[in-house]
Amino acid sequence: MSILNADILHILISELPREISGISPTLLNFASASRSFREASLPFLFAEVRWPHKSKADKEHGLHFYPEGLWPYIRHFRLEWHDEWTEPGRIRHGYLDRETNYCPHHLDLFISAITRMPKLNKVTLSTPFIPPQSLFEALGQCRSLSAFTLVDTPIDIGLVSLYPAPLRQINLTPVGQTLRIGDGPIDPKFSEITYFMRDWRRKHRAQANFRGLRELRSSAVFLRQHAPSLTHLELSGDLCSFTSLAAFEWPSLKTFVLHGHVPGSTVSVSWHTMAQAPETNLFEVLQRMPVLEDLRLLYPRTRAQDFVLLDQDDPDPAKVAKLASLTSFAVSNACKLNGIFQHMANLERLAILAMVDLPRWPIALSQTEVERVLADVGASDCQLKHLRIIIEDKLTPAICHLIAMHCPHLEVLEIERCGYHDGKSVSSCHEFLDALSPLSSLRDLRICMQFPEYDEVDDLESWRVVREECAAFLARGIKTLKKVGIEYRRRTGTHRYQDAWLDFAISRGEQEGEGSLRQLPGMWYAFPEVWTPERLRF
Repeated sequence: MSILNADILHILISELPREISGISPTLLNFASASRSFREASLPFLFAEVRWPHKSKADKEHGLHFYPEGLWPYIRHFRLEWHDEWTEPGRIRHGYLDRETNYCPHHLDLFISAITRMPKLNKVTLSTPFIPPQSLFEALGQCRSLSAFTLVDTPIDIGLVSLYPAPLRQINLTPVGQTLRIGDGPIDPKFSEITYFMRDWRRKHRAQANFRGLRELRSSAVFLRQHAPSLTHLELSGDLCSFTSLAAFEWPSLKTFVLHGHVPGSTVSVSWHTMAQAPETNLFEVLQRMPVLEDLRLLYPRTRAQDFVLLDQDDPDPAKVAKLASLTSFAVSNACKLNGIFQHMANLERLAILAMVDLPRWPIALSQTEVERVLADVGASDCQLKHLRIIIEDKLTPAICHLIAMHCPHLEVLEIERCGYHDGKSVSSCHEFLDALSPLSSLRDLRICMQFPEYDEVDDLESWRVVREECAAFLARGIKTLKKVGIEYRRRTGTHRYQDAWLDFAISRGEQEGEGSLRQLPGMWYAFPEVWTPERLRF
């Protein structure tokens, strides 16, 4: 009976609403009801934890750590040290060594607990200092660890001590990499100048030549160790070269995400030397990935020449064959797109994004470029089911008609305008509906239609009303829809705006075409995710 009760409690808790940040008040109230409810709630309350906490410390003992009784429930541990603790004159929970590098106190609390967390399968490090080798050694002995993320953290040779943990997912992002996709939401911390002016980040930038070589070497050795077991790799081009990546075999890798700047292709990274090597291209890396399905090239647009993925004057049959094997492809406008999609006969998901380094604003594809891309997709005869595209110009029914003509099997369609503004629309909802009606399998739609000039202030303003009416009209007209979203310009400060989506879930009634709308919470794509949005965290 007690086992049955535990199962029932587990089902009840799994049905409770999830919060976008912190701990769900509903779950806390549930856990406070009785001892049995508390014990059943602990695996949910502490599945993902962050440390250290500013409020969990005292002058006598310093930082407090999670009680040992909670360690068996922790699955994802986020070590996120606070930037302001490292500022000269405001040092907290650490000290400056002779080279004025910040060294933390109390990190041994986490290090000693790692091997006693039996369900720990993911660790995220974001620290304004080089993590000590003892931390990586402890993680390397954690047999349940399968995913590792290192973001905005200096990298050193100690990273290679994270072995032989059987990692399947890795994400390496360098210090200070801040990218913007379209003109949508960004993490609020990147909007504050203090983020870029922290003393440790300025010091890291000043040592770019010296630190860059060490980070390249350390990352290469680390990736070589784990390449045989990896299924998912997210990697900044600032931490690798095509030459070093092509030197390894990636037999199990299914998802490969390159972000940041285009990797240098003329430097071979090895344990002992940084020797010059013949030029290597991306396809030499991809040829080492026999089961690759999902490729994402998320480079920010720069003043330099666009990254050429495939030379259309003389397409190599081996390169064309590799493109044809991909089922998911995401690419930024920093890549030259002419002609590549016509070779992707098996493509099911496609995302074309506008990206740039903060604090600049990106420029997306023009209408002419969009038309050319759609023609290439149509020429491939692929069964595209998911299309996400960011455009620069106002959306027209003609573009929607081209999408429906060249991608008739779409189930998910998102058309976002980069730098959306309300304004006079020359097309009606009826015209957009007519253009999209041939998509007989469409279930999720996000569209950047133009609306008259309105000010987004509160829930009662007309900007919201007209969009909800349009969403209801589309829901009635496209009977397969389950979700529909309309783009709008959201105020984020006195003089700041960002693009956002007003999303609705559609509940169908018994009568054909009948449906009611339920507004969904704000959603966004947590970089470098491009396929499935999640609830906005701020």
